[in-house]
Amino acid sequence: MSQIILTTGRGTKLRQNDSSLMTLNITPKDPKEKSQLNQVMMILEDILIPINHVGIASTDGIKVTIPPENAYMVLNTSETTICVETGEIDYTQHSILYDPYLYEHEDHVDYDSAEFIKTYDIPAGYTDVLPKWYSIKFSYPEFNLIFVRPGLGISLQSHAKREEYWEIAAGEPIVISGSKVSYNNPQGTKFYIPLGNLHTIINPSKDVWVILKETYKGNFDEKDIVRVFNPNHYN
Repeated sequence: MSQIILTTGRGTKLRQNDSSLMTLNITPKDPKEKSQLNQVMMILEDILIPINHVGIASTDGIKVTIPPENAYMVLNTSETTICVETGEIDYTQHSILYDPYLYEHEDHVDYDSAEFIKTYDIPAGYTDVLPKWYSIKFSYPEFNLIFVRPGLGISLQSHAKREEYWEIAAGEPIVISGSKVSYNNPQGTKFYIPLGNLHTIINPSKDVWVILKETYKGNFDEKDIVRVFNPNHYN
């Protein structure tokens, strides 16, 4: 039996079940904290959902069945440490679609925007640049262009003061919008992000940057971001 320990704010890798039907048994490390499991979320193929909405209560936790060929990822958005047991299935042989901790042990240096502009074809007219070590955003009067580094994604987040309109300008990212998870979204795919909806964009490519064109209505304020899962700020 394999066991994964997830402290608060940590998640598993997003994998695809390449074998037979498997069951995850998710339990709190401290049995007294069983009620905290109601706050744990997971990706199960094309949905993002609390585990208690998709699993079956067991004596010590919640059991979730993963069908063959389905993607799965557990996100510990609770306030306690949890254990994820995978039974007899060797989950390490399953395909990895996204590893949120790919660069956890490397130095995280924000991109030099001047050097980035020399390397990539950035349209003229931007008024501001927000460089991070995993992405870089160019702001224009009517939209933003967000470049997402290969293998990484932005935080799973929501906003109370703005709704967003996304269009994939390059790459084939994984996108979460509300409870919907979609894969391999080609250039031109559009998404509407209503107020309060959880959303993120993940770049599963090993070498191609994702470019997201983002427009919005409402108050664009970085302080309006509520991050539910933020793997780029490691604990």
